[in-house]
Amino acid sequence: MNEFPNMIFVYVATAVISYLIGSLNMAILISKFHKSKDIRDYGSGNAGMTNMLRTFGKRAATWTFVGDFLKGAIVVFIAREIGKSLQMNLDLAYIAALFVMLGHIYPLYFGFKGGKGIATALGAMFVLNWIAFVTIAIGIAPMVFIIKIVSAVCLCGASLYPVLNFVVLFLQGRSFFGEVVPYTVMSLLMALLVFYAHRDNIKRLRSGTEPSFGRKNK
Repeated sequence: MNEFPNMIFVYVATAVISYLIGSLNMAILISKFHKSKDIRDYGSGNAGMTNMLRTFGKRAATWTFVGDFLKGAIVVFIAREIGKSLQMNLDLAYIAALFVMLGHIYPLYFGFKGGKGIATALGAMFVLNWIAFVTIAIGIAPMVFIIKIVSAVCLCGASLYPVLNFVVLFLQGRSFFGEVVPYTVMSLLMALLVFYAHRDNIKRLRSGTEPSFGRKNK
């Protein structure tokens, strides 16, 4: 697809649709329709897996993670396939990844107050670059049970992803300025979005007051 107006329309449509789907926050949906409560009224007030675990238990947390992970993965996968069929110059998957995360963090349907975007980001990252994803998972996941602070582990993973994405794309011999650089920049924006969503966690980490993994909400 070489017509500039058509390309812009596809990019914008991808961003809007990804954001709208991302706004379907699983923690809020499960807590509202299964528990008849709003997870944002409990614990940290965050609509994500960790707060669901502390508030409603393992089953609710598991379904939250699976739903948000699949949301990110499916949206990005479909965007990539559409981009291939339209022969887009820029991989639509990266645009979809950024905006599905944005929708999760600032959901249109729930007053723009959602989660931190980690599960959705993981699903998106898995489809974008599974090699980088698996490398991070193997190296970072055990840290949850060692340091027992989920936010710290998430921030470490977010920091590593743009670097590993760059390395993998470069070693694959992809076009440096046509693919490696723009896709690395997009993955860096994803990481920055994770850091921004965790800004309160970062303050608590610096002050030593960040809660550990497995603590129950009262």
